[in-house]
Amino acid sequence: MKEIKQNRIQGKHMCLLFLLSGLLMLFTACGMTGDTVNELDREDSSQNTAHSSDGIVVEVLVESDVNSVSDLGVEINGRKNPESVYWDKVEVPYKERFVIPKDTFIPLLSTHVRAEANDGASWVSCSIWYDGELVASHKSRGSGAKAVCEKKFQLGPG
Repeated sequence: MKEIKQNRIQGKHMCLLFLLSGLLMLFTACGMTGDTVNELDREDSSQNTAHSSDGIVVEVLVESDVNSVSDLGVEINGRKNPESVYWDKVEVPYKERFVIPKDTFIPLLSTHVRAEANDGASWVSCSIWYDGELVASHKSRGSGAKAVCEKKFQLGPG
């Protein structure tokens, strides 16, 4: 009788151990565990993120056949660190680099870029790169041309 009770207790302990290990792996994968860092260290690390390779490098390029474009908008929809840039008028080629930390599940949801050709321009274009790979581009021609590039995260084929 003692052996049966002892086996049940051992079985319960094993189930509890498996359950706790599974939860630990789940929380680790979701980024819910980690080293405790005080706020000053966290600020320093966020400033150094642009120099770290532990992130998704998003590069944006806007070009035209004249020296500037108008109504430029760049929106980086990061899960933890969204960023945006808006200019009424900016010199081209306009190139900016953003680094999105990979510390969450699906850290980068989308990137959206738009720009309008200035008077006298015959074309305007935009391009988006993720880690050096071209993921979206658009070129628009004619008076009042508007270039719009967008890359959204999508599960499955597409």
